[in-house]
Amino acid sequence: MEMKNICGKIPVELHEKLKLEVEELGISIPKYLEMVIEEHMTRKGEKTDMANSRTVAVQVTEDLFSRLKAVLAKNGMKQKDFLIGLIEAALEEEEAKWKAESEEAEETEGEPAESEMEDPETAESEPDEESVEPEADEEPTEPENEEPAEAEPTELETEEAEESEPEEAESEE
Repeated sequence: MEMKNICGKIPVELHEKLKLEVEELGISIPKYLEMVIEEHMTRKGEKTDMANSRTVAVQVTEDLFSRLKAVLAKNGMKQKDFLIGLIEAALEEEEAKWKAESEEAEETEGEPAESEMEDPETAESEPDEESVEPEADEEPTEPENEEPAEAEPTELETEEAEESEPEEAESEE
């Protein structure tokens, strides 16, 4: 990339602050100026698109902030781009987990268990109406032309038989 020089005078107090921050970040003044100008130009371009933007802000410790600035400076990155990249990567990872969990849940709900699945070759065809066995709550009907099997005596028949037995016993004596 082709480079150009920028030269200008700034107040001594601002120059001192600049030197301290550059030393803290461990970068050169030209690299720092490039980073600051890039950040400024990016913000300037974003002002037109602020209606569709939201701000996410967090407070961090001084140590974490210094580490962040050092990484940004060494990689020549803008803070905004770096943080958006981290957020997007984390969100994509979480959304992929959700999608995998959702697909797994759909598979287990929508598919029968292996034990419930029938092999199409061994599956029986639908039975004919004549060969259908009666349901458990229905009583089987006996064919009309066959004689019914001897049934158990009803309660009334049993009582009548008991009453008549003693009379028979008396007549035999």
